[in-house]
Formats: sequence, structure tokens, C-alpha cells
Amino acid sequence: MESQNDLNENIRLTTLKIQEEHPELVKYINEIPRNFPLKTEKEVNNKALKAYLDSLNNILETYSNKH
Repeated sequence: MESQNDLNENIRLTTLKIQEEHPELVKYINEIPRNFPLKTEKEVNNKALKAYLDSLNNILETYSNKH
């Protein structure tokens, strides 16, 4: 499984790609739930980060396939 830093970097890069290449999709980013279960008060669950990244990629892929 990817590390938390890798997941956060991939989320950042995917978000930037959406903003730069398909700005019309930015409104959908805010609709993705970001309820990250906490292992501790300071840690976000890697599984939740992966699910969020998968959601971003799904939006991008679905849009790209249709347009």
C-alpha cells in the first residue's frame, strides 16, 4: 500500500490536473465526501485517502472518456 505522503502527493497532482485540464470539473471535487477516519488525532487513515484519490481519478476518467 502507498504511504500517506505518496497518497497526499497523488491527490495533489490529480487535483492540479483537474484544475488545469478540466476546470469545469472543479465543482465536483467539493462534492466528494472527505470523511477521513482517524487512527489517532493526527493521522488520517490511508484507506480513506486511497478512496478519495480513487474518486478523483474516477471523475477524471469518466469525463475524459465522454469528452
